[in-house]
Amino acid sequence: MADPVVLDRWAGTGVSLGAVVDSLTELRHAAPRTASRTSVMTLVVVATTDDDAYRSQQAMHALGGHHPARLVVLRPEPEGTPGIDANATLFGGEVTDHPIVFDEVGLVVRGEAALHLDSIIEPFTLADLPVVLWYPSTLPGREDPLLAVADTVLVDSKEAGDTSVFAPLAELAPGRAFVDLSWERLRPWRELLAGLFDGAAYRPYVTGIATVEVDGKPGPRHLLGGWLASRLGTTRSQVHLADARHVRIVLHSAHDGATATFEVSRADGERVVNASATVKGGPHHRELVALPEDSLTWSLARALTHLSRDRVWEDALGAAVALGQ
Repeated sequence: MADPVVLDRWAGTGVSLGAVVDSLTELRHAAPRTASRTSVMTLVVVATTDDDAYRSQQAMHALGGHHPARLVVLRPEPEGTPGIDANATLFGGEVTDHPIVFDEVGLVVRGEAALHLDSIIEPFTLADLPVVLWYPSTLPGREDPLLAVADTVLVDSKEAGDTSVFAPLAELAPGRAFVDLSWERLRPWRELLAGLFDGAAYRPYVTGIATVEVDGKPGPRHLLGGWLASRLGTTRSQVHLADARHVRIVLHSAHDGATATFEVSRADGERVVNASATVKGGPHHRELVALPEDSLTWSLARALTHLSRDRVWEDALGAAVALGQ
């Protein structure tokens, strides 16, 4: 499906929630009768900046009809003069030659109401469909009232800050479904590395890991280091982390008197992840995978199709906290 097109829109300043709800009803009544009003979830974006709001909207527009949702973009401004500014947009598109429509609501919530966003979004949630919260560049606080109404929470540990975000995120994650877009972006490295141990020549080396090297920016390298430590059972002294522009993982292993090296890396200027397995004096294997041009849209699409708890990520998160201490 191509990017959706705007069918109609409405905007108001200093409005009531009822006026916004009424505007959505009027927009839907004006939609083509041949179009299906299609949504599979309510996706609520908590944007702290205009850039957050814009990037999240563009990513959802790029997904088009693959993940049609009611998108509610919140811009809380608790220090502002009390009031709500709003806009509503009706989008149209086509999936397999069948027209569809879906809507988007933007709410700038100022003053005391910005501290009670759960009440603000209630009129806009679609009945019997999941409510997904997305924090593009921050983490929700433990007492965030929106958590009580969410079925799944999307975060981005890389965008939210340095490794200090792992501890509060590890406290929030148990008991509810969290999906980390940074974790999803690292999927090519994780899958390629795991695949290097396929086959009789390489599988025995998975139990003989001596050292783990992970290079990259602080968040991703600690998260991957935590993943490897939690999966392989390595000690803190076996895991070596170093700063780099792009992620690189190297595992050194030994089995039955032979040594092997397993590496997954991305070179500067390339949108390709290369993987290699080398047994000294023995077999050698290489493979690669291309990275998507739009990593945000790609990781968001992956997240929206896996809206459940990921125990592997939770274990990696806990181990990443330990690595950062």
